[in-house]
Amino acid sequence: MRRPCTSHSRKLTMLALAAVVAGWTSGSLAPAAAAAAPRNEPRSSLLPVLEAAPAGTVVFDDDGGRVQIVPRRAVPPGEVSYHGGPVVTGGTVQAIFLGSGWREAGPRGREARALEALVGGGGAAIGAALSRFGLEARELVGLAREDPLDPLAGASVSDLEVQARIDALASGEARGPRDLPAVYVVFLASGLRSTLGVSSSENDFVAYHNHFHAAAGVVRYVVVPYDRDLSRWLEAARRSLVQALVNPEGNGWY
Repeated sequence: MRRPCTSHSRKLTMLALAAVVAGWTSGSLAPAAAAAAPRNEPRSSLLPVLEAAPAGTVVFDDDGGRVQIVPRRAVPPGEVSYHGGPVVTGGTVQAIFLGSGWREAGPRGREARALEALVGGGGAAIGAALSRFGLEARELVGLAREDPLDPLAGASVSDLEVQARIDALASGEARGPRDLPAVYVVFLASGLRSTLGVSSSENDFVAYHNHFHAAAGVVRYVVVPYDRDLSRWLEAARRSLVQALVNPEGNGWY
């Protein structure tokens, strides 16, 4: 069996996005009103997950949970509101370039462009998008790494396999929840098809974000399938990252 996440890593200066909402506790993932939740029961687990999201922006993952996507087909914009769940208030963004296709010269040249979309001029665009929610961004140090092993199923990678790859990485490097990156952004190599339950990157989405509970803590991540259209690819990464920051568990802003 192949062992995921055995590739090298390198440091890059990235944008780690810190959200501060007026009246919220600094560094917390949820508003202070969360104190009313029952003991031993995370408040976020009691809140509706993407129940009122606009049609066409939600699909179901391999476990039957709702997942927010950047749809392949345009949908009418909906009114965004807050639903009581956590938002990401600090930490770093960890980029992962998954698949052997990143070894090729052409696609490999896109890695820097992808990072630029998150930290350079694209970082300013993300900051502007976050300001819509009363959030702000600041510059920190982030990481990027490659995971050159192809999916077990060949050209198709499921959401569960993405989770397994990230879990292996998080378990090997994190000492606890405070050591986890705020969000992992997984860029799939050319030729890799992404699946979410019965939905796929071919037909339904250009990016999505999801989360799972690991031994190291709650892991939040974005998946961005490869797109030959560079502008559309970069915009999908930016949009899904913003969604992962303001709505990391499906019950924040949407």
